[in-house]
Amino acid sequence: MSNKYKARKKEAIREFVAELIMKKVKDPRVANVTVQKIDAADDFSVAKIYYNIIGRKDDIETVQEGLNSCRGFIRSKIRKHIRMKVIPELIFKYDESLDKAMRIEKIINKIHDEQEDRDLEDEVD
Repeated sequence: MSNKYKARKKEAIREFVAELIMKKVKDPRVANVTVQKIDAADDFSVAKIYYNIIGRKDDIETVQEGLNSCRGFIRSKIRKHIRMKVIPELIFKYDESLDKAMRIEKIINKIHDEQEDRDLEDEVD
């Protein structure tokens, strides 16, 4: 399998799963989920679906339970709509990269603010 083929299949799965979660899954626990990326095994036997939550981050466990409960439904829809020899086993994982990026940005902004305060103090003296 070429890397191009794998990338197209992963993107097709990502888009399809995101659309399913948004439009077809009725579980209220997954209402604020966005699918960020997918890592799949070379043979597509397993696909790790990384997601993030819009809004409150303290509901990660509840959202994880909701995603795990609708895993079979999503997998059956993938089987019907995406041509693949092997339908991957789905593993949902919370993507912490956005949280880390926001923490880093907050630290950088704090450093800039402190630097501006020191610059203003130097101008006054």
